[in-house]
Parts: sequence; structure tokens; C-alpha cells
Amino acid sequence: MVTACLVAGLASCLVQHNNLLALEITSPQNKAEVTEDLVTASGIVSPSSAMVTVNDQEVDIADDGTFSSNVALSYGENTITVTATVEGQETINKTLTVMRVLNLEITSPQDKAEVAQSPITVSGTVSDPDALVTVNDRRVETASDGSFSSSVELNYVKNSIRVTATVNGQEPVVKTLTVTRILVLKLDSPEYIVTTDNGWVTVSGTVYPPSAIVTVNGKEVTTTKAGRFSTDVELGYGENTIVVNATDPVSRTVMVTRMLTLELDSPEDESEITDSSVTVSGTVSDPTALVTVNGQAAEMAIDGTFSASAELEYGENTITVEATVEGWEPEIRTINVTRILTMVVTSPYNHETVSESSLAVSGFVSDPDALVTVNDQETEVAEDNTFSATIELNSGENTITVTATVEGHEPVTKELTVTCTPAE
Repeated sequence: MVTACLVAGLASCLVQHNNLLALEITSPQNKAEVTEDLVTASGIVSPSSAMVTVNDQEVDIADDGTFSSNVALSYGENTITVTATVEGQETINKTLTVMRVLNLEITSPQDKAEVAQSPITVSGTVSDPDALVTVNDRRVETASDGSFSSSVELNYVKNSIRVTATVNGQEPVVKTLTVTRILVLKLDSPEYIVTTDNGWVTVSGTVYPPSAIVTVNGKEVTTTKAGRFSTDVELGYGENTIVVNATDPVSRTVMVTRMLTLELDSPEDESEITDSSVTVSGTVSDPTALVTVNGQAAEMAIDGTFSASAELEYGENTITVEATVEGWEPEIRTINVTRILTMVVTSPYNHETVSESSLAVSGFVSDPDALVTVNDQETEVAEDNTFSATIELNSGENTITVTATVEGHEPVTKELTVTCTPAE
């Protein structure tokens, strides 16, 4: 019966052996840590007629043997003793310990945060609103829900913030974090790499805090109450270095470079072209620059766009575009384009069946100077690049071979089959 009781558990034992005194504590766990000043001690006893005390205070027992009682806690270790007695049986004592601790959490700022402003607000919560909280040794008021906040002035670079909480002479809970105050310098204009044809550029931005001293290329500039600044800087052609310093006492340095840029829009590199020439177009950052396409000067617009025609030979052609301006290394872009010969037979279509023995073969060739033959018979190419020839068909299946040839290019051949079925 003892084995069956162990297997079935305490609940079944209480039913089967309601005359046997048994006690189990279900809550709290032994050696639990809590932050509240009360903890509920609960459990189950059999028989339900037994007397149960929690720390010598008798508690009510339900018909099913369950019981619970609130126990006041002091900070540190608390002993809870639960005793069950019934007439004629040995008393059962069960003891557990519960540790009441003070909990301190800092919600803002985060440890190792970087901020530009000063002062900052340090905020958090403490589990006991009666606790004494200090921030950098300065007492802080705690709200009824345990929340607190305090303003802290920051020096530049690293600042250590120490928050402590103590209650009833207990060891203080200490949380320490590091906050770095930084100087913020932001440039709105110009961008890091600038292409401009002006002889000056506007340098503008924001500094925080506004009390910082800002210089542009060594010249102090005026800063507004909001930290805004703006000044014009003269530019020489070529590379110009613009250094913006902000000191209070930390400095930030940025560099701005003026340079000549060259961008090609058309044609695309490695493209295939059928015409004898191609228009090369693009943009240069300075419309006063000299742009050449394969050594020939290009036409330049006031917005820096340019275009020029480049002659093409059959096969691969290299196109070199160069932009030069005084005081700057030439900007060179190279692309390769291939001129190809193309031919399309528009009539008849492959595998067509006709009833007439006389057939017109027509099409289009990309070069009007190409030699076109239809079944080895030379065919004239019109100015609009079209061609047409009439051939005689045999009854049944006929093979038609159309070839276009031009100097410097492999012949282009189209072969198709036409079936002649004379009408009866």
C-alpha cells in the first residue's frame, strides 16, 4: 500500500488514507527571491480536520485540505515554518526560506550610450517605493509606483553615472553606466564629392551644441542659436579641400573635393550596331571642358551635355572619349562597339507552299552597299536597303539561299524551303 501511495501521489493518498497525517507546501519555492513585502504560503494537508499553523498562526483549511496564508517579509532571509497536527499522530513540521531583495532597474539611458545634449534624464524603477535612491550621490524622489528620474549634467567624452537604492539599512543595490557626450557636426552642403562649374561653393550645416566654435578653412563662421551655419568658399579649378572644424573642445573634420566628371549615356559598352556611324553622347561636369570623341571635338551644351558622331568599321570599334580642363588630369572613358551586317528575308516565309512557279524573293539588308545574291544571282539593293528578285521554282520542294556580303564582314546567309504545287 505504501508503494501504491507513492506512485499515485499525495492527492490519492489523502483520499485512500484520510486518517494518515500528510502535509505538502505548494508555494513558495524554497530559497525563492521576491521583491514584495508579502508572500502567500499555500499547501495541502490530510486529513482536512488537522490543525495547520504558518509561523505559529493558525490558518483555515478548506474541505479539500488546501490552505493559504499571507506572510509578511523583512528584507533578507525569512524563515517560513508550516506545522500540521492531528490528535494521536506525530506533528509534521516543514520549513523553507524566502529571500526578500530590493530590485533596481535603469530604463534610460542605455549603458555606453552616445548623446549630444546635456543635461540628460536618468530614469528607472525600484521595487520598493520607500527605498532611498541616489543618482551620482544626489537623492532622488521616488513615486508611489517605484519610478524615479533625475537630470544629470554631462561633460564631453565619457561620463560615469552611479545609481544606488537602499532600504532599512540593507546593503545598497548599485547600478553603474557610462554615457559619452559627443559633439555633432553635420554638413548639409556641399556633398562629399562635388562637381560644379561655379567659382565658389556654399558650405552649410549644423553643429550641436550651438556654443561650439565652427571654422571653415580656418575662418570662423557665425552660428545661430539653433546651431546653423553657412558661408561661401572660393574654388580654384581642380581639387579643393574644404575643412570644417567644430571645437568645444572636441573637433570634427570633413573634406570636400571638387573634381571633373565624365559620364557616357550612349552607346552602351559592347553593343552591336548596324549603321556606319554612331552618336556618342554624355555629360561632363564642367561645360567649359574640351570633350573629344576619337580625337574629334564634340558639341557642348551649357548644361554640360555633349554629342559627336563616330565612324564605324565592320567588326569591333574602340571609341575613346576624353574631357580636359586646365588644372585637372584628363578624364577618359573607353567603350567598344561592334558593327554587324544584318539581313531579313520578308517574303516568302520558310516552308511556304505556292502554286506559281515564278516567285518574288524580297527582304532588307542593313547596308545598302552590300552584295545580295538569291540562289547565286546578284540582286540590286535599293536606297532604302530593300531588295527583290524573281526566281523560277521547280515542282515540289525548292531550296532558296539568300546571301549578303560586305567587305570586312562574314557573309550573312538565310536559307529557306518553298514547295511549289502547280494548280491542276
